[in-house]
This record gives sequence, structure tokens and C-alpha cells, in this order.
Amino acid sequence: MYKKLTILTIIILLINACSTIKAPEFKGIDSINLKKSRQGSLVLVANAKYHNPNLLGGKFQIKDVKVFVNDKFLANLNSDTYKVPTKKDFIVPLEVDFDMKYLKKDNLLDALNAALKNKLKVQYKGKIYYVSHGLNVPYTIDYTQDVKLFD
Repeated sequence: MYKKLTILTIIILLINACSTIKAPEFKGIDSINLKKSRQGSLVLVANAKYHNPNLLGGKFQIKDVKVFVNDKFLANLNSDTYKVPTKKDFIVPLEVDFDMKYLKKDNLLDALNAALKNKLKVQYKGKIYYVSHGLNVPYTIDYTQDVKLFD
């Protein structure tokens, strides 16, 4: 008797939890930095901050987030799937490698101006997808920040 009641209670709780799944809350992008990779290229690093209010986890997938530097396209950011923890704040890292030659390739004047001002204007545009138990929610990302080239 108690075993059946326990199983029934668990089933009801699971059905209730699944029916009230909410998409994680986007809290912004933080900590945009430049760092050097071991191969000598630069890596543009940022953290997308979220909070998951659900009892169930899920996963995030980054698809075709476009990265612009000084209003010029740099690269598409595609990455692995990230686990979303339950009932917690979490960070989805956004990283893209690029060569300093990129700054010189299109416009030497822009590269010199960026070096003199010691900053780059970095913009992320695209979508990140949250997937959990049949729910697939796209998040539109459009975030811009100035980043220092040198400390």
C-alpha cells in the first residue's frame, strides 16, 4: 500500500515539475577579455550569465552567434553543448580564437586607431538555445562592450 502511494506521489510530482518548466533567465554578458592562446592567436572570452529556476536541468547549445570587432565581422561562434544545473546561477562561456592579422587585414587605419585608443568594440549577435524535456527556447543575444587591448 505505502509503496503504491509513494510511486503515485513521485509520478504526480514529476508530471507537475515537467509541466511547469520555465526557460532559464538571461542575466547578461560579463567579463569580456582578450587573452593569448598557446598558438599565439588571441582569444576573445566572455561569460553569458543565466539563472535556472527549474527543478530539472537541461542543456544550452550555441549556434551561429556572430562576433564583430569594431563593427566588422570576425567569426561565427559555435560550441559544444553545456549542462544547465538545477535551481542555480550558471555561466555559458563564449570563446572565439582570432589572429591579430585580422585587425590589419581589412583596414590598417582601424587597427592603428584601436591600438592608440587601447580598446576594441566587441559585439555578440545571434542565438543560444535552451533544451529541456521537450522545451526548446532560443535566446537572442545582442551585446556590445569595449575591451582593452593592453593592461
